[in-house]
Amino acid sequence: MRGGRNAWLLLAGIFAVAAALTLAQSGSSQDSPEHSSSSDGPNGTSALSQYAAALGHPVHNVDLAFSLPDPPSTLFVFNPSAFSAAESGALDRWVRAGGTLIYADDRLDTRLALAFDLHRGNPVPAEGTAATPALPGVSNVTDQTFAEPYRPTADQAILIRYSTTAAALAIEEKLGQGRVIALAAPEVLCNGWLEVADNGRLAADLLSMTPGPVAFDEFHHGAAAAGGGDWTSQPLGFGLAWAALAIFVGLLLRGRAFGPRLIPGTGGTRSAAEYAVAVGHLLRQAGGRGLVLKVVTDATRRSLANRLGLGRDLPLDRLDEVLERRAPDVAERYREAAADASAAVESEPALLAAARRLHDLAYPMARR
Repeated sequence: MRGGRNAWLLLAGIFAVAAALTLAQSGSSQDSPEHSSSSDGPNGTSALSQYAAALGHPVHNVDLAFSLPDPPSTLFVFNPSAFSAAESGALDRWVRAGGTLIYADDRLDTRLALAFDLHRGNPVPAEGTAATPALPGVSNVTDQTFAEPYRPTADQAILIRYSTTAAALAIEEKLGQGRVIALAAPEVLCNGWLEVADNGRLAADLLSMTPGPVAFDEFHHGAAAAGGGDWTSQPLGFGLAWAALAIFVGLLLRGRAFGPRLIPGTGGTRSAAEYAVAVGHLLRQAGGRGLVLKVVTDATRRSLANRLGLGRDLPLDRLDEVLERRAPDVAERYREAAADASAAVESEPALLAAARRLHDLAYPMARR
């Protein structure tokens, strides 16, 4: 009972570790270069997500698949991984149907730049002033770093102007029933800079431009950034992997054997009889009667040559001639035994009898 209780306690401990690791994966992060809405770090955007909820907007993340909310709604895209052609096309159709895209990127995605005609210039300090009354209460914004400003086209309006030049930190373009707002300095909406200058008022104005849900693109921070198939890098997948490991360990600890444990036998030497039986079985399976006959016959002829004082280097084909001259009776008995052995190839009892005759002839004293 005590062993089983310990096993269950160990299993509960593994589950607790899995839960803690899952929470650690899905919880606060102190660094988020992609400006994730699940990060509480200075460069995360969790405060912006909470701000949208406080203003009465339903908030959710686009994470497991790139499925966009029904327009009218707002989608924030911060520092995404590369968009595919299908994803950029779906985003363009969603904007023209009435969606508001707020694209804030330290860099510029190639497909999004082509889809929405976006162009960047040389880096400048990321600070500017509002250039339109569309942002009430916004005088100046900054993230105290540098950014590559946009070079607006004729169809794009400047929302936040850098100094007195034509460079813009934020531009807007109407497309169909929706709009695209591009920010060259995404940090102005991050946790560490919302209280700097008029950045918080800018966030409130962007959230209030379109009624309806507010979504954050986390798909291009997770599944798409990992190649689209590494589910173990996601918090849910990470937890499932640890849960599977915990279940495996629990089954290993609580598993039962299919039968009694067998103790391996102690090693020992084999007898000569076992060896002979094993060799005979192998020869029988391989049809080795002819090989047995040849071995016994050759051994008999060598033994006879040794008994007559002949050298071991005497060719066996000359043995018959020497035997006929020196021991005619032995030569006669050898011819009869060899003939019986040749005729007994197809019968094991006959072969055994012939082998015994050859053995008695080679070793006459053994039988006695």
